[in-house]
Amino acid sequence: MIILFMGLVVFGLIMLQNHMYNRLWDKGLILDLKFSSKEAFEGDSLSLHEELLNNKFLPLPWVFVKFNVSRNLVFENDNEKNVSDAHYQSDLFSIMMYQSIKRKMSFVCTKRGYYRLRNITMACSNLLYNRRFNKNVENYTELTVFPKLLDGNEDINLIYKNLDATILSNSLINPDPFEFRGIREYQSTDPMRDINFKATAVAQQLMVNIHAPTSSKRLEIVLNLEYNRPYPEFELYEQSIRLAATMVERYIGQGVKLGMYTNGKDILSADNIAIKAGEGHSHMYKIFQALARISLNFRVGHISPYLNNLRDDGENPVYLIISPYFEQDLRDAVDDMKRRGLSVSVIVPTQKGIDDDIDIIETDTLRIWEAL
Repeated sequence: MIILFMGLVVFGLIMLQNHMYNRLWDKGLILDLKFSSKEAFEGDSLSLHEELLNNKFLPLPWVFVKFNVSRNLVFENDNEKNVSDAHYQSDLFSIMMYQSIKRKMSFVCTKRGYYRLRNITMACSNLLYNRRFNKNVENYTELTVFPKLLDGNEDINLIYKNLDATILSNSLINPDPFEFRGIREYQSTDPMRDINFKATAVAQQLMVNIHAPTSSKRLEIVLNLEYNRPYPEFELYEQSIRLAATMVERYIGQGVKLGMYTNGKDILSADNIAIKAGEGHSHMYKIFQALARISLNFRVGHISPYLNNLRDDGENPVYLIISPYFEQDLRDAVDDMKRRGLSVSVIVPTQKGIDDDIDIIETDTLRIWEAL
């Protein structure tokens, strides 16, 4: 009788703990995953912060956390050999009642891109390990990895030198309304807004303000990512994106107004990227973010129709075309831009040993750049 009674008690306790875990295992169980920074450059080392909080009286002998992460974010002690674009990161916790456990996992950003943690799940068991419970976890942490900026080697410095000269010779000289230089008599070509009425009253004739000249410089980068062969070397295109980022960093840093267009597709919107000319660090950040989010998995259209539609907008910008592809349709489009009076510089990134026989004659405005 006592054995039967004890058996009923044990059975009741098992059923009770099964019922409690079934109802309460995920109550107050909070998983927080976040990157140590929202932005980084290729090659930077960051960390992923993981916190598990069990805010209830029920202990959890083991909690298994699993999430999908891009293989371009290489975690320490990750020896898994996998050719896919992503792999699963797994962590095991044993957490008591009202306890919080924090962990930090270091990783290296090996490639530019836009990254989010996906398919995050938690699995748990009861005290007797005879029941398993699962739950999907929503998480919106994200990381943008900007393209690496290229070092100023001899080839890059030569590109700078030629482009500097082109931008300088193409800059406009305009009066700066904020730089006062003096007063002179009114001429018929002077705008009415320059009349200095106080000086006019004193001199008894129309007098106008003289403004100091200012140099307006503008660069438009056109990044062409159409394939140069049926099975292209995508690292060549990554180098082209890095070169574009390097140009952006240099010339915005020099106060040049800079815009960008690319037929590369945004990974979130799947649209071409067009950014109007602007200045300053916030504008540079906007372009870096756009370059980071280009996906080379999309097929892109020809760039030549876009070039054929370009017209002089009165500011005489310099168009810098970066394109591993340089077939006849693009050559014709560049020649047509020059005939229309547009200032054009072209850089053709190439791969040593593959593009050695490329049929291009270098000029002051067209350069072959050995990117790989």
